[in-house]
Amino acid sequence: MKIKLFCIAAALLFFTKIYAQTIPTVVINATVHVGNGQVIENGIVAFSNGKIDYVGTENKTLYKNATIIDGKGKHVYPGIICLNNYVGLSEIEAVRATHDFNEQGSINPNVRSQIAYNTDSKILPTLKVNGIMFVQSVPQGDMISGTSSIMKTEGWNWEDATIKQDDAIHLNWPEYTHGNEKQREQVNERVKQLNTFFSDAMQYQANTNKVFNARLDAMKGLFNQTKKLFIHVNTAKGIINSVQFFKKNFPTIQLVLAEASEANLCLAFIKESKVPVVLSNIHSLPSTANKDVDQPFKTAAQLQKAGIVFAISHKESWQTRNLMFNAGTTVAYGLTKEEALQAITLNAAKIVGIDSTYGSIEQGKSASLIISNGDVLDMRTNVLTNAFINGEAVTLTNEQNELNSKYLKKYNLKD
Repeated sequence: MKIKLFCIAAALLFFTKIYAQTIPTVVINATVHVGNGQVIENGIVAFSNGKIDYVGTENKTLYKNATIIDGKGKHVYPGIICLNNYVGLSEIEAVRATHDFNEQGSINPNVRSQIAYNTDSKILPTLKVNGIMFVQSVPQGDMISGTSSIMKTEGWNWEDATIKQDDAIHLNWPEYTHGNEKQREQVNERVKQLNTFFSDAMQYQANTNKVFNARLDAMKGLFNQTKKLFIHVNTAKGIINSVQFFKKNFPTIQLVLAEASEANLCLAFIKESKVPVVLSNIHSLPSTANKDVDQPFKTAAQLQKAGIVFAISHKESWQTRNLMFNAGTTVAYGLTKEEALQAITLNAAKIVGIDSTYGSIEQGKSASLIISNGDVLDMRTNVLTNAFINGEAVTLTNEQNELNSKYLKKYNLKD
């Protein structure tokens, strides 16, 4: 029995070494976009054992037996992070049987996306080829939809793909249309329900002789600040009401505003409240007909100018692959390219608490980066040649690439 256990342990160690970075890698002659606003021309990035060892311009031999990647004319970026989506939880939008993101009931903080994350999804390769290395996979549903986790877009299974387990609980704040009194009453009733539930959850944590309750136990991370509360809300009134509600009644909970399409109408309030914002679906129409048609494109720059920490996300599954192009649109409406990049890398990492390891190309951080022939924010030039997660090379193919190659070959055509 001991011999068998030893053999299993040895095999696990062997395979761990195979799938970890074993050979140092050095990227030379590239334009390095650090992710914090800094750009290094003719830069060098060296990494080994999954960590970045050097970022700079000194022309020196870093390793004797390293893999050298000549990045002349190419651009190096941090691995892109897409928050607030349900990638890995849905495969085909029109086929209900492929959906695993919505549970019955209005309050489900104990529903966890991590264990439902499908690493064999055919959607994930479409994200990787565009540079998205990490996603925040979020349950969908009624008032409290569940708990998200930060996942890699490449992995053998959900355990292997997990970057940060149970990072946030997601609340869909009840909102009403102006002048609709019946709807207002329903919203007030739901807010009372939320107040009762959060109060019960706080008391549950303080009770040492408690009988286990899965829903209340899942809320523990909010009160010990190991989880954040993402408030999904759109209207300016909803933004103000929701933040005031928690600042008054549960001030220790760390808040994040998600979607927030009318954030531009209450910039001073958001700034004063010190709540970060995760914008969603930049390529959309404004919330009401009396707003500028290009308001969704301008909101990011307005948040930047106001000094509010924000990220850009895409709240879907298949279309999530276009995240960086959505960020690119904001460049035409006030952001610089490096600010737009930061909104899908370092800012996103800061908001979910993984910025000490991910989000930028800096010494000591994870070697999670991508190399593109051109500007990663431009769909015409975003052509990745290499990608790495924790120093390991990422496969940059998908079913569409394979079909393209198949039929080019069949009809003797050139790409």
